[in-house]
Amino acid sequence: MRRERHTVGKGTATAVAMLAMAALLVMWPGTALGNARAAQPRAASPAAIAKQILGHTPSGLAKTVVKRGKILVANDRNYPPQSYVDPKTHKLVGFDVDVARKVAQILGLKVVWKHPAWATIPTGLKKGRYDVSIGSMTVKPDRKKLVAFTGAYYFWGYQVFVKTGGTQITGVDDLAGKTVSVVTGSDLAKYLTQDTQASVHGYNIDADAMAALVNGDVEFWMTGPYTGEQAILSPQPIDFSGTPLKYEDLAFAVKKGEKDWRALLNYTVKQMHKDGSLTAMSKKWYDGLDVTVKQ
Repeated sequence: MRRERHTVGKGTATAVAMLAMAALLVMWPGTALGNARAAQPRAASPAAIAKQILGHTPSGLAKTVVKRGKILVANDRNYPPQSYVDPKTHKLVGFDVDVARKVAQILGLKVVWKHPAWATIPTGLKKGRYDVSIGSMTVKPDRKKLVAFTGAYYFWGYQVFVKTGGTQITGVDDLAGKTVSVVTGSDLAKYLTQDTQASVHGYNIDADAMAALVNGDVEFWMTGPYTGEQAILSPQPIDFSGTPLKYEDLAFAVKKGEKDWRALLNYTVKQMHKDGSLTAMSKKWYDGLDVTVKQ
């Protein structure tokens, strides 16, 4: 077999030498460029971040999560605008999705999505199938028996809507004797029945309850602020009537007894409230509404 002899020209050899020298200047710690590279700070590890937040080395589930470097998040992929698969990009998007990613960023972690059936979340948390539910779970007494909650990251109001130009209520007493449409079996229907003297008209879905208002069958419609806002933008001839009569806290749910893990998540909630990122995410996904504060 014939072997070709390859030679390097003078110009090529010079270029190679210069490249080699440049590489040494960058890498060699005694050079200015080398020192500059060495001086660049390394990103803190999840364990270091957790220790700084807690004031001690994390234990329990917190230790497991930071060692893994990933947070297993239970989330609904069919719950817009909180979380859903964008039909164009086929990517998971939404308010809760952005919140979860921000939580992971603060703690130096990556997100791994889990999409369990809603009713199975408490059991899944208990058995370690996921580390946290970031999925707009309302804090309720019966749920507190099954899971632990962080502080609220946003709030959902029991909002009254009226036809454009209609009565602006100032409180629950203004509903006495008034006809109000609401979704049958909902927490809002229960509230209207038990805590007000309104004449409650139940409907299977919010679209029908809204239509009852627009058609003049009732004087008011009660639903969540975002649902009503969407109807206004659709557009429908309706408007907000006063401020929400009641608020519910929505929080992250975690396995009971995991003190350090809950403390880390509470830290992220406080940071997101403080730096305005929760407000920004809310306005992005709720058409300018800031649902992270009680209006």
